[in-house]
This record gives sequence, structure tokens and C-alpha cells, in this order.
Amino acid sequence: MNAAGLTLPPAVGGASDEMVTFAAELIDRSGKAPVIEAALAHRTGRPRPLPARAVLTALLCLALDDRPLFLTEVTRLLFCQLPPAGRRLLGVPDTAGTERAFLAAYRRVRYCFHAIVSVADPSPLPKNRRLTAGELKARTKPMTPDQATAARDRLEALVNALLEASISVLTTAERAAFDGCTGLDATPVPLFSRGPSKRTGLCASDPDGGWYVREGDHREREDDKGKPLRKICWALEATIAATARPPGAPPATPDLAIGMAMARPGEDPGGTGARVLASVAARGHQAGWLGYDRAYTQALPGRFHLPARALGYSPVMDYRADQLGIQANTGGAILVEGTWYCPALPEPLITATTGLRDHAITRDLYDQQITARAAYQLKRKDGPDTDGYQRLSCPATGRHPGLTCPLRQASLTPRDGRAKVLQPPPEPPRICRQTAITIAPDTGARYRQDLPHGTPAWHARYATLRNTIEGLNGLIKDTAHEALAAPARRRVRGIAACSLFTALLLMAANIRKIRAWRALTASDQAGITRRARRRRASLSDYLPDG
Repeated sequence: MNAAGLTLPPAVGGASDEMVTFAAELIDRSGKAPVIEAALAHRTGRPRPLPARAVLTALLCLALDDRPLFLTEVTRLLFCQLPPAGRRLLGVPDTAGTERAFLAAYRRVRYCFHAIVSVADPSPLPKNRRLTAGELKARTKPMTPDQATAARDRLEALVNALLEASISVLTTAERAAFDGCTGLDATPVPLFSRGPSKRTGLCASDPDGGWYVREGDHREREDDKGKPLRKICWALEATIAATARPPGAPPATPDLAIGMAMARPGEDPGGTGARVLASVAARGHQAGWLGYDRAYTQALPGRFHLPARALGYSPVMDYRADQLGIQANTGGAILVEGTWYCPALPEPLITATTGLRDHAITRDLYDQQITARAAYQLKRKDGPDTDGYQRLSCPATGRHPGLTCPLRQASLTPRDGRAKVLQPPPEPPRICRQTAITIAPDTGARYRQDLPHGTPAWHARYATLRNTIEGLNGLIKDTAHEALAAPARRRVRGIAACSLFTALLLMAANIRKIRAWRALTASDQAGITRRARRRRASLSDYLPDG
């Protein structure tokens, strides 16, 4: 990518020379077409007449033009609609002027597309047939867990390279405005398949999917009271990371999708999210605040929270009702809703959020209690170091203690309006006896966050990050454009094909957002340039003659 970025083609529709050249440039920037060709190369046999680059470019052109991602449409574009210059650019050998020629060209396109996805297909399951359990087992290809993991890694490398190619359209100045704020979320991608039938015992025609439900981690069959949850759709789940801006800051760059991975609904959401963040970091994007919903809060710390912190992200999260209050303790310090506090923190302040959700206290009282927590918050003395260990000290220590405590004689004077510890622990723990304690990175790792939960700073940051990623999810499901929630517009089955289609649609959404962003900034600059002069008169107009 150069400093000038990449000029976008006009959004006029159709396969214009500018659109084809632009799409081919993005596929080339991803660097994946030569990798696919190398993986498909054979020493023997007839050479494949259609390059993978041509099929990927045609699919991207369809996505940019808001058209369904049908292989018949790819065939029509490549062999019937491309101008001669476009065919030479993509290596398309000829045209298809008759129905027989079109069917022959379609077979080439279909063969090439399935060859592309076979390079990175982590699923051994058969597609396009509703089979019994025995037939499904008999037709499943042999694949070891290591082979499946390697194929999954190739698939995620492919889709994230495509996303990175769309981001390379930004100029250096536009990319520099991103400060690392990131929203992470999983959204269902409905499949062109019915789910398995309990009545007939037949599997789904796309067995790579799973039932998606909104509650919990999107796969539970019952709620906490044993009531069956309503199934929404047979789908895969796309975990997407998107850039965001600081709360209240003027927009300085478009918010784009920068990472993606696909899995069954609720299948290791923490591990999938960590892989997405690792891909984002590996491509050189800055790490900053990371906002996510409660599905990730309940993930295993070793699968998500610790890897996210190791990558440099600072989590901003919310909690379920059963996760509120005291979440961990070490050396006498207590972790209350993500923040370390003095063990003498009053009970009403510990249960403030629970009281608000139970409608036991008012919002005004809740805000006052959250503000009162600050006096009991442990002070950062040092760290975190490279290993993640952090030194925290008692709030009643130091030259200017914010809390008065009988266990810290120096904090008792002067007597002013500071908060007071009325009931210190009868057996003072380490935090009350020592200058500071060291807290390991894995202590309370699932719940720890840098912004105190419920404070205005936390609310502003969390709302901005969550609204950004949810807005992107809604954008790519707009039926007038990418229509990710319409499976009839992308009918090839399997997790590999679905991942590729989703990545192409996210590329189109990124380009659409960049185009709108540049049009907006250009109109703002033009408005400033053409602004009418406010001064209608000048003293020089009244100078006397002579």
C-alpha cells in the first residue's frame, strides 16, 4: 500500500473496466491467488484452463455490485459480460456465445471454485445430501485433528488476507487515525440448508452448521430454568473484529472489518475470538481497547482473556447477573466487577450493580455508590510488567492517601472529608500489612478490566465499541447490499465456501464504507472552501473620495 491508498471505481453498476481492474488489484494485494495455484499444481494432467485469480476477481465484482454470489453469475460475468481487456487481464481464454458453450464454461468455473475451497476446507463431512447417521459416517472423509487444524488455519489466513486487501485501500493518513479501539462479536450466517430432522433421522444437507440461538453462547438448548430455547436458524457463526473510534471523538477514519473467522454456533467462542485478534495483530494493526459482549466474558480465561491481554488489548466487558459482586481475591484484595478494591469495601457498594438490576435502588443512588467505590480502589504502584504481573498498593498509603484507615496511622491526619474505613479486617491480610502486593495475570483473568465497571468512562467506552460492531453486523445484512443473512444469495454449501463468501461480502462492505467516508469528507471540505463570507461591509467602503 502506498501513501495515496487506492482510488475507488465509480459505483455505476456492471462489470466496467475500472471495476474489474480494481477487483483484480485487491485480489493481487491479498497475495493468495499464487498460493492457491501452487497448492493445486500437478506435474501431470491437462492444465486448468481457468485461473483461480479470475474466479476470485469475478466473485468480488459480484459482491461489489450487490449481486448474488452464484457460480452461474460468475460464468456469465467472465465469459459473457467482460470486455476484451478484462478477459486478457484475468486470463479468460474465450467467450461463451451459445448455451452449450455457457454450460462448458460453467463446468470450468465450478471446478475451479471447488478446487479453491478444497485447499483450505477443514470439514470432512459430505455436502448436498440428507443422509442417515450411518450414511453420514460412512461418507465422511478421513481427517486427523492436526489436518483439520491446519486446513482451518489456511482458511482463516485466506479470508483475513482478503480483508486486509480491502483495508489497503485506505491512505496512510486514514490508517494512522485508528488508535486500536476494536469491537469483537459473533453473528449468525444462515446456511442454504435445512437443519437435521428428528422425525426422519436425516442430517442437514450442510452438516457443517449448527442451530443458532440468541441466549448464552448461542448453542444452549435450555435456559437456566430448564425451558427449551427457540432455535433461530441453521447457521455458521462469523466472529468479526471491527475498528472503532474513541467515545465522543469526531470520526477520523471509517470503521472497517479487520478480522474474521467462522465456526459452528457456540463452538469455542473464546478460542475463535483469540485467533481473530491474533490475525489482526500479526498484520500490524494496533491493539487498544477491546469491547465484547457477555458471551466472551464467560469464555475460559486461557482461551480468550489471557491471549487478548498478551496481544496488548484492554478488555471492556459487562457481566451476567451471577457474575456481579466479588469475583476473585488475592492477598486480601477483592476483585469487584473487574477492579481490585480494599477488603473493607462496604457491602452496599459491592452489591450496587445487583441492586440496580433488581430495581432495589435508583439510578441516582447507583451512580453515587459507583463513585464512592473509587476511594477504596487499589492504587497502581508498578506494572504490569512483560509477564503481566502488577503491583498494587492500599488506598490508605502514600503521601496523599484517598482513604483513612485505623490500620494505617499516617492516613488518619488530617481529618477531612475523605472516606473512612469503619470496620477494618480483624485479621489484617497482606494488602493491609505490606506496602503493596503482586497480582498474577491469571488471578481473576476472566473478569478483570482497566475501567471500573459502571463509571461514566466505562459506559462511554463500552457503548461505543458495542454499537460499532453491532452496526457493522447490521450493515452487512442489509438486503439492499451484501445481504449476509440471505442464504439464497450464496448457495454453495460448506464452511470453506461460506467463509470465502462472507469474506468477500465484508470486503464489499468495507469498500462501501470507505466510499461513503471519502464522499462525506470531500463534501465537508468543499463546504468549508465554498463557505460564504460573513462580513457584509468594511470600513474601507466608507473612505471619502480624495
